[in-house]
Amino acid sequence: MDVDTGLNCGSLTHAALHIGSVTGAAWAFQPSADPDIRAMVVAELYRHTVDGLPAWKLRALGQACALTGITEQ
Repeated sequence: MDVDTGLNCGSLTHAALHIGSVTGAAWAFQPSADPDIRAMVVAELYRHTVDGLPAWKLRALGQACALTGITEQ
C-alpha cells in the first residue's frame, strides 16, 4: 500500500499480525479489507523497564485513517 500505486486497505487479503511470548500469552489481529481506509496503526512495540529490568511491551492501537478522518476499528 502506498501513494504511488493508489492501493488502500481494500488490497489487504491475507494480512495478519501474530505476537506470542515465552509465558504463553498471545495476541493476534487481522485487519479488514476496507477500501475506505488509507492507513492504519495496528500496534506499538517498545522496550521499557519493569523492576529495573528491560522488557518489551506491545500496545494494541487499532486506529485507522479513512478518507473522512480517523476512525477506531
